[in-house]
Amino acid sequence: MIHSTIAFVFGVLLLQFQPTLPPLFSLPLLLPLVILAWRYRSHLAIQLPAILMCGFLWASVMAHFAMQSSLPRALEGGDLQVTGVIESLPDVTAHRTRFWFHIEQISDAERRYSSPGRVQLSWYQNAPELAAGERWRLSVRLKRPHGMANPGTLDYERTLFQKGIRATGYIREGEMNRRLDTLYVGFLFQRLRQMIAERVDSVLQPGQPSGLVRALVIGDRSRLSQDEWAVFRKTGTNHLVAISGLHIGIVSGLAFFLGGWFWRQSAALCSLIPAPRVGAIAALVSGFCYAGLAGFAIPCVRALVMLSAVLGGLLFRRMVQPSRGLCIALLLIVLADPVSVLSAGFWLSFGAVAVIMLGILGGSRVRPVVIPGLFKIQWVVALGLAPILLLLGFDLPVVSPLVNLIAVPLFSLLLVPLTLVSVLMLMLWPSLGVTLLTATAWSLGQIQAILALVAEHGDLISLAGTPPLWMLLGVLVSTLLLLLPAGIPGRWLGTLLLSPLLLYRPAHPPHGEVWMTMLDVGQGLAIVLETSDHVLLYDTGPMFPSGFNTGEAVIVPFLNTRGVEKIDRIIVTNGDMDHRGGVAALMRSFPSTELLSGEPERIPIGEPVRCTAGMQWVWDGVRFEILHPDGSSRWRGNNASCVLAVDTPAGRLLLTGDIEAEAEESLVANYGERLAATVVTIPHHGSASSSGGRFIAATDPQYGLISTGYRNRYGFPKAAVLERWQGQNASLLNTAEAGALSLRLKADGQIDGPFRYRETHRRYWMTP
Repeated sequence: MIHSTIAFVFGVLLLQFQPTLPPLFSLPLLLPLVILAWRYRSHLAIQLPAILMCGFLWASVMAHFAMQSSLPRALEGGDLQVTGVIESLPDVTAHRTRFWFHIEQISDAERRYSSPGRVQLSWYQNAPELAAGERWRLSVRLKRPHGMANPGTLDYERTLFQKGIRATGYIREGEMNRRLDTLYVGFLFQRLRQMIAERVDSVLQPGQPSGLVRALVIGDRSRLSQDEWAVFRKTGTNHLVAISGLHIGIVSGLAFFLGGWFWRQSAALCSLIPAPRVGAIAALVSGFCYAGLAGFAIPCVRALVMLSAVLGGLLFRRMVQPSRGLCIALLLIVLADPVSVLSAGFWLSFGAVAVIMLGILGGSRVRPVVIPGLFKIQWVVALGLAPILLLLGFDLPVVSPLVNLIAVPLFSLLLVPLTLVSVLMLMLWPSLGVTLLTATAWSLGQIQAILALVAEHGDLISLAGTPPLWMLLGVLVSTLLLLLPAGIPGRWLGTLLLSPLLLYRPAHPPHGEVWMTMLDVGQGLAIVLETSDHVLLYDTGPMFPSGFNTGEAVIVPFLNTRGVEKIDRIIVTNGDMDHRGGVAALMRSFPSTELLSGEPERIPIGEPVRCTAGMQWVWDGVRFEILHPDGSSRWRGNNASCVLAVDTPAGRLLLTGDIEAEAEESLVANYGERLAATVVTIPHHGSASSSGGRFIAATDPQYGLISTGYRNRYGFPKAAVLERWQGQNASLLNTAEAGALSLRLKADGQIDGPFRYRETHRRYWMTP
């Protein structure tokens, strides 16, 4: 069964890497393949490929059903009237209220359309108090799922697809927005979650870990700050915060033993039903209820399925081997939700159980002593999950095994039960609940403080760039060898397979070359220029009122994929937030970086130097020169942007920032034919106030690159601007459509690219 399960799962996984879905006429092949796999079940050479194709086609069937509810492109950006039900716990911040909304009816001024199903809505102004289960009629604007597409960063579109969200949007002000009624059936858990969240917030004051309490009890992690998450990641304890297999196991285990103990107090009851079966029922019911409090999040559902597979044998008096139970749970989850194989939690949860079985159950038939056994479990889990974490792009905290050795029992035996009991008392006996919850919050706060201290001095093992798959598979084989039972010869050979990974470094430009990447940062700008030994960053992308900034979310992860350990120079072209938004995050990660800016007085960090025309330097055979501004006090705002020229044997890069017509005319007057370039960034994101005819003619580029946000509110780039550049025979590329754009200007005069990230890494769920 193990072989068949692995084949089916990898067939499902194979589908997730496809740029498009197989045509519908290929799906009827699924039934003959099932028959073939059953008919030749004793011939692995025939059965396993057939099962793999079954997994591939099954995932395709489910994906076709999921994609049918996509929002029609014609409805994007228009005023729509929708009626539906709030499905999730509203996420309330100072700037907006966000929630999942299941659309029942949708229409515009002319006619009704088929519902896209679940959408994610934001209410930015005058949002009323909302609750799950409420039916509303709303005036909204929607767009299809779209996220920033860059190497090494979060695939937001994939995240929305996994959650079944088929569109995002916001609520328009108006009299139409009206609460219609409230549904209770099907939303009891969600309403209970909201009630608990409100009670917890009313008791705990600012500065107390209310976010951690909400995370442990109802699975709501929206109140955990970025700094808190950073501490959990650096100590390898973030799994303790998310309600998942560990927490479901804690609650179900307690229910199993308490239910069995209570039942055994009566001989008459035991004669009716054996106490272990009652304990199993209690465990399943309590696990179900706790998963409901967590909103039936995917990790909780996965844990419930695994729990059911384990306890099902006890309930039906059939012995189920651990490996067989794991396979049953794995198959059930993948059959019900093939997209779950895209989740890191899927691989980590099943990987943890598998390596424990291999390293502990497979290593000895003798029950280990408790303390050495705990050490061994932590060692096995840390070693066994290392290649999975590396393959998924995570860092490995060095202190994680030691910290978890203490933190896992502490959370399992004390903090999680105490937090649940405190909240239960808060709901049933408020005076006692307030006292208990306050004491629990103090304890959690002390643990957070200790973890923060450990995180300050803990190191992370990070991969330099993105190694090829064969190296990571070598680490996987190495791990399996090292986890084999003691006494098996040749286990030490596993260490040899680690050598290529430790020595790996990503490729860098040869002498005389420049590799350019215009990152997809939405409505902003960020360009990375790499030479053989230097890195320059031209602008740092935007920051938003929520605190999200592309320096931390996009640029730093991209630089990590390139193995960059130092940025030599950052040019923040002007002081607008869409250009300087990520500078603080970048200076935290690369504190020794030199800063240049056209408006240094508007840069709130570091000691930026004003960029002035005539500044020149040569890195690794590549010449850099600042062409604008000229030092005059008349340049302000967009026209103060630093204009950078980069000269290579393959041609010139001209990076123009946000300059407008006045600065363009100054450049034409001062440089004339020297402005000619192979690649030009279109000034000010394609604004109508830029890209004058004389400037376009002077630059005469082969490629024009534009950085804009998808369906941005400014309507950039303007159609008239595009026509002017196309009239100069420039090939135009926009990050909103193409994702990150990259070119390699080579020392032999050739250009590799441009490469469009959305094209080279296309997946079927991506919005066209």
